[in-house]
Amino acid sequence: MTPPVARWRHAANGAALLAVLSVASVVLHTTPNRELQHSPMVVPATLTEPASGRDLRATVHSVAVTEAVTAGNGWAGSTPGVWVVVELSVEAVVEDRDRTLGTAVLRVGDTEYSASTRPGTATLVSGRPATGIPLTGPLMFELPADVVSAPAAERATLELARNSDPRVDSLLVMPVDLAALDVQPSIDVDLPHWGVR
Repeated sequence: MTPPVARWRHAANGAALLAVLSVASVVLHTTPNRELQHSPMVVPATLTEPASGRDLRATVHSVAVTEAVTAGNGWAGSTPGVWVVVELSVEAVVEDRDRTLGTAVLRVGDTEYSASTRPGTATLVSGRPATGIPLTGPLMFELPADVVSAPAAERATLELARNSDPRVDSLLVMPVDLAALDVQPSIDVDLPHWGVR
């Protein structure tokens, strides 16, 4: 017959082992995997409302789809597809750096379209956000014409970040229903300028 003290120690050891296994199970199932640890910190954004990340504040004023764009510096862009023109204001939150807007992506389904550099100084791609002073102007995305009428266009997203690699940093993400926008023959855009619209 096992002495009572030995039975108590055996039960205590079993309970301790069960507690250790339970904690290990919880840690294994709740610890984020490597992909999640390195993913961006998504900041939801909505049209006309300011959204702030770690070092970027942005307000999207409007989104339009057009066949051609003319800018204030005389640049005119036609395309076999369409242009998605996003008018927005951006500013740094923490510090001025000699760096342009690092990430400016329009995502439609599994495909990313980077903001075009073709317009040169007529777009915010070449601008350098300053701390507390909004820089307002357009971003222009060149897409195949059939993309804006595809089912995925209803759930497109505009993604903005200060860095070109937004992993482990803020990523402003705004849903954009491209399918709901009429395709205009052409639009004129102002050059980027300091201050709001």
